[in-house]
Parts: sequence; structure tokens; C-alpha cells
Amino acid sequence: FETPCGEGLRLGPPAQSASAQVKTESTELLLPVWAKRLASGAKRAETAAPSRAGRGRADLFSPRGDGQKRFRRGRLIHALLQRLPEAAPESREAAALRWLERQGVEAAEAAALARESLAVINDARFAPVFSLSSRAEAPIIGSVGGKAVSGIVDRLAIETDRVLVLDFKTDRPAPTDAALAPEGYVLQLALYRAVLRTIFPAKAVACALLWTEKPHLMDLPEARLDAALEVFLRG
Repeated sequence: FETPCGEGLRLGPPAQSASAQVKTESTELLLPVWAKRLASGAKRAETAAPSRAGRGRADLFSPRGDGQKRFRRGRLIHALLQRLPEAAPESREAAALRWLERQGVEAAEAAALARESLAVINDARFAPVFSLSSRAEAPIIGSVGGKAVSGIVDRLAIETDRVLVLDFKTDRPAPTDAALAPEGYVLQLALYRAVLRTIFPAKAVACALLWTEKPHLMDLPEARLDAALEVFLRG
């Protein structure tokens, strides 16, 4: 405020000019050279991204259409499987079609994508996967064999005595035998399992692939997961 003499009265330390403030702030943010170096004997953590395991392999591509179209279809179905369980059963189809229309999907394709997604969600066999104890798009962060592991689990169900890790796969045609599941997918879930075992040491961790084309829930055997993880650790 101003005094009767027209002079301002300031409480606190003297004001600094804008240039002085910038100079002070830039000086405070400077770090010594040693702070930017690794400590003696330390190694930078390598990162393993499970969702990228096996990417680029020919056997992970659908024989129908090109890879870009396949990935677009997969992204749309994943998004529907993430969103639709939260909607009331009677309104899911309309909600799916509205959302797909906003994504620029033509009516015929939208109907097919909605039908495939709803066949999964409405199947009584998969009810535990979409129950209130499950969570969509659950982030997983940890370390396996000295490598940082981070990824997103399509569906994570935490039950009384076990944790279920579920990954949606839209490959066509979908395999029906777990022995034919692509190695990259198995490794992806093996890494998630290894991290979750440290988070939930008192619970069993089960892994499964849910193929949307059939649909078909494929439990992955412990031996197959163990073998994939062993190869990873040796590498």
C-alpha cells in the first residue's frame, strides 16, 4: 500500500529485480559435476519392457491383413474390454458402438468389434476376470534379474489366495493349445509373475491369455513360465 507521502511501505526482505531473481534461481539449480555421475562401481539399470517381448517376430502377426491393421484392431478391442465392464450390461452394446463411432470406425467394422468384445465380457466362464476384485490396465513395476521391469497388465484379479494376471490377445487364428502360445507372450507374463510374487508373497500367481476371437481362456502352465523366465535370466 502507499503512505500519505506517496511512498510504498514493504514488509519483508527488499524486492529483487526480475533479472536478479532469474540469476538467483538459475544459480540455485546448478548441480556439481559429481552429482551427475554414477557412483563408483554402480551400473545403470537395464530395462525389460514385457509388452515389447517378441515384438517384430513374424509368428506374432495375424495371417490376415497387414500388421498395422492388426494392431489397430487389437487396440480397439483392448479399449473396449477395459471400458465396457464398468457399464450396465444392458447398455454395453450401445456404449461400444458410440465409442467406436467417435474413433472413426465404420458401422460394419464397429458392429464386429463390439460383438467380439461383448462375447468375452458376457461369457459366464470369464466372470471372475471382470469381477469387482479385478482391475483393468494395472501398472506393474519391479525388478527381475537385475533388470527393471515395467508394464501394464490388461486385467489383474486379486483373490483371497491367488493373483490372476490376464492378458488379452486378438491374434487370428487363435491357438487353442498352451504349447502353441508365442514365446514372447509367455515371457511377458513370466516377468509380470516374477514381480507380483515379490508384491504378494503369500499368494499364488496364476497367468492366462484370453484370446478374444473364440473366445478362449488359456491358462499358462507353471513349467512353461519357468522355462521362459530361465532363458531370460541367462540372457
